[in-house]
Amino acid sequence: MDRVAAQTLRVLGIVAISIVIIVAGLIFAIASACGVWSSSSTADQGLKLALGIGCPVILIGGIFLIAKLAKGIARTRREALGAGVANVAMSPVVPQPRDFAAEEEPLLHLRIAVGARILLSAAMLTYQRLQTTASPYNTPSYSRQLLVAGVLGAIIYEAPNAFVLWRIRERLERFAVLLAVAYAGMGVLWTMWSFAIYFRYVHSSHTLVNWLLPIAAEIGIIVTGWRARRMLPGQPDDDSTFAAAGAVAFVYTFLAYGITNIFYRMRPF
Repeated sequence: MDRVAAQTLRVLGIVAISIVIIVAGLIFAIASACGVWSSSSTADQGLKLALGIGCPVILIGGIFLIAKLAKGIARTRREALGAGVANVAMSPVVPQPRDFAAEEEPLLHLRIAVGARILLSAAMLTYQRLQTTASPYNTPSYSRQLLVAGVLGAIIYEAPNAFVLWRIRERLERFAVLLAVAYAGMGVLWTMWSFAIYFRYVHSSHTLVNWLLPIAAEIGIIVTGWRARRMLPGQPDDDSTFAAAGAVAFVYTFLAYGITNIFYRMRPF
């Protein structure tokens, strides 16, 4: 396909996906304002389930599709710039070689750090489940609602880490590494902000550990991810790519918080 046509299709795709995201976001916001997921709502359970899962899936999937299309636009521009320099200089642009042998250790460390973060979420969910089961106020319906909300929340929060883990399954990939660093950084900031707000309600050392463990896991991803990034050859659009990864992490974090907050507070399932 012609380069200009491919770029045009990518731009049109970004516009179309943005419209779909806006519409889905409006539907989700209106449904929330109307109390569709409130305990007093008489809405059909199928509608609650469709809106509660469908809209977030569209929002999250749309963000990743936009990031992928934007990455393609940046790559094509970089190739066009390289071709232009080659035509002017009358010599081919030699790409910087990658030392895959040197990348193996940082790659392994990043995989371990990201995998450990996902496993930590699963372990914390199991711990919360055990606490709920041991509570004297626990009922089968309440326990089921919390379990479904917790599982969905963990899946939503760890989806970017799962995406990173899949992208680096064979070798380091620049955007995935930067996304891991940016999302972990947002996780640290978000946890510190939440801790500052709810600190006065913390009366147990176990609760404090529940705050500190995610921060330690996120810092591990930041350290290993940044080390892995330094092993990759530099590109002219490194700064813009990191900014794009940071924007995705920022928007996704707020979306994930809003969606899981609805699951936990309204428990539509």
